[in-house]
Amino acid sequence: MEASPHIAEDRRVAALRSYGILDTPREEEFDAIVEVVSTICRAPISVINLIDKERQWFKAEVGLGVRETPLPASICAHAILQPDLFIVPDTLEDRRFADNPLVTGVPHLRFYAGALLETPDGLPLGTICVLDYKPRRLDDSQKALLRLMAQQIMKLFELRRINASERRARVQAEVLAEAAGTQLFDAEREAGLREQFIAVLGHDLRNPLASIKAGLELLARGGRDPRETLQLMQGSVSRMSALIDDIMDFARGRLGSGLEIGRSKVVLEPLLRQVVDELRGTTSGRDIIADIAVDRPIHCDPGRIGQLVSNLLANALTHGSSDTPVRVAAHTADDWFELSVSNSGPPIPAPTLEKLFQPYFRGEIRSSQRGLGLGLYIASEIARAHGGTLTATSAPEKTVFTFRMQAR
Repeated sequence: MEASPHIAEDRRVAALRSYGILDTPREEEFDAIVEVVSTICRAPISVINLIDKERQWFKAEVGLGVRETPLPASICAHAILQPDLFIVPDTLEDRRFADNPLVTGVPHLRFYAGALLETPDGLPLGTICVLDYKPRRLDDSQKALLRLMAQQIMKLFELRRINASERRARVQAEVLAEAAGTQLFDAEREAGLREQFIAVLGHDLRNPLASIKAGLELLARGGRDPRETLQLMQGSVSRMSALIDDIMDFARGRLGSGLEIGRSKVVLEPLLRQVVDELRGTTSGRDIIADIAVDRPIHCDPGRIGQLVSNLLANALTHGSSDTPVRVAAHTADDWFELSVSNSGPPIPAPTLEKLFQPYFRGEIRSSQRGLGLGLYIASEIARAHGGTLTATSAPEKTVFTFRMQAR
């Protein structure tokens, strides 16, 4: 049975095409995602599937060997009409697919599970899905993985669109500046920064991808506890996710849309402890001491506060002495919420302290400590968006970053 068009089909297709993803070459970050999903879901086929007007096109695939197929036989065309996960345990037992040529004939598909790829305003573009040649089910961890990877794919799509918008805005600005006979910016310096940014971005994205691939090889060989391997791979996904979040926030700021926050009354202590635990799980051999006592709700954007803390912790773990713990403290006093992250190590020179919260600034770092130089900048923007402050002090014994904001 062929799927009906989506209730907002024209808007949905227009949204899909606005991302500029259709008919693009294969890319390492998307190929890594389908490999991970195929391995962990133990499925021979995994696909990032986008539903166009008259076809389904695959940004990445494992087990199919083609980049697109006609729409009438698409199972994903049914999936985008359903909320959340769409799972068909046995296609022959489902009247929508019992006569599907991909089910009754080669390749004889008997199982399908897909998570929606949705725009921020809820329009479905396609799915990240797995298929099998026999009836089966997914366990809870496999379902959670599909949902997580769907979110990651949409972050990558959003990043692509934001970068395209920034390029268009820059071209328009250059044209206007030339017409006015003025110089809008130091072109040589800007070109150097962009070249540096792209080089480091490639480095930082390749690192977690390499870890994911290594994890896949370990799982294939079966020589290590799969739970430990999956935990390491989850850490790689988390690092890639945090990097993409920072890049998207920075690009939005450059385009003038600003940092988005949504406040509510939240008890922050569980969130802060979760962030600390996640960083502990992804940083081998480093200790984090948490002194968190937040005894009342704070009026804030909890997701953004978590991002701020994660960025400060990642910075402390990168630049602090490896043989001493990083310390996180959080408390409320009167009408104020205060959070600090401190680490030991060589003091930061005063001229460097003045530049810490500038975008791209990375200071004097070793080659093993490369980064985009956006983490502290984004953290400072989150503090500012909350009407608070983020400051840094450095002495021979320790460096401390302190975030303060009104609690109500």
